[in-house]
Amino acid sequence: MAEQYAIAIDIGTSGIRAQSYNLTTGKTISTAITLRHPLPGANVVDHLHFALNIGRETAHNILITTINRVIANLDIDLNKVERLAVCGNPIQLSLFNNIEIRDLAFWGENALKEKNIIPPSRRGKILNPQAIGLDINPNAQIYIPPAIKHEIGADALAMLYKSEALEKDEYSLIIDFGTNAEMALIADGEIYTASAAAGPAIEGQNIEKGRLASPGVICDINEEEMFWRMKILNDNLIVEDGDLIDPVNGKVIKKSDIQAKGITGTGVIAAFSLGSDDKIIKDGKIKNTIYLQDGVYLKEKDISNIGKALGAFRAGQITLAESADILLDEIESVYMAGASGFYVDAKKSLNIGQIPPGPQQVYQIGNTSLAMAKDIVLNPELLGELQKLADKIESNHIISRIVAM
Repeated sequence: MAEQYAIAIDIGTSGIRAQSYNLTTGKTISTAITLRHPLPGANVVDHLHFALNIGRETAHNILITTINRVIANLDIDLNKVERLAVCGNPIQLSLFNNIEIRDLAFWGENALKEKNIIPPSRRGKILNPQAIGLDINPNAQIYIPPAIKHEIGADALAMLYKSEALEKDEYSLIIDFGTNAEMALIADGEIYTASAAAGPAIEGQNIEKGRLASPGVICDINEEEMFWRMKILNDNLIVEDGDLIDPVNGKVIKKSDIQAKGITGTGVIAAFSLGSDDKIIKDGKIKNTIYLQDGVYLKEKDISNIGKALGAFRAGQITLAESADILLDEIESVYMAGASGFYVDAKKSLNIGQIPPGPQQVYQIGNTSLAMAKDIVLNPELLGELQKLADKIESNHIISRIVAM
């Protein structure tokens, strides 16, 4: 029997991630990513504004052209792709699907009526590649998971589904550690959602020497012998020991064989945590420079940007807790979603207030959008189950408040 393939795609604010799978064995074959989103801007609102200004059709074509390039780099026979599933927030999936986006730009029924905007259906659907413009087997099926409401997308559903937090009787907080920092607080049978403007600093952007996760970036830092040991991604994105550095003056205590080219968001979180412990950072400020490896450093502006991102996380968490009429320290479990949420050291996130104090359990569940897309292509019947879950959440009014930060 000829080999058949499936593809899962996560359209994130900072870039696109795709994986291919063998449909017979379910094993992952290859992964391809972009290091930025093809539309200009540092956040999803920028992408929406661009699409509104230049035209939805043009924005759709730019996005699909990039996705076609990404899947072409998966190194599989695209004519043998039987299924493809895509996940992301409502703006990204609307642009992918080339449907109305103006309802996502204006708030309230009166505004929509005044502008004669009819919100489209964002229920789960199955399309063909020609309807999207994808360069794969024309007989393949394209799966688009449902949004819960037009402003609460498939990415939020993925967090809830993959964390399994809805099945537990406890106060749980789920956070996607990305540019928009989507959050969901589950308390007393209700779900409170928010999106906090954490900004691209959490992805290593808006940092002078910052980069998205890629070969040569500092992804973590540990204290060792009173100095800082750099942790760097190699060409296979596997973490290796970098130099041992004195962060105050940049002196190399022990040299490694790997070169540093920049620092990603998880590395910035680690530097902020260690810098706070070592009193290099005081009240969110530094005197001069924090020296890392091979000319990579953090300046005062960088520390300020990550401080703003941390403030957005905390503001979102406090708002959710107040909406649910609980205290932050009553939260029993925290689920860290997103690639950054998986790779960052949870203790360091706790140390600097990126997650609330005192949870009994912290789970790192990774890129739930990509994981749910994978689940769908390996088990297509799941799309119907996800629609039932979305309908149940909405019809039971389980989401009682949406907090836009």
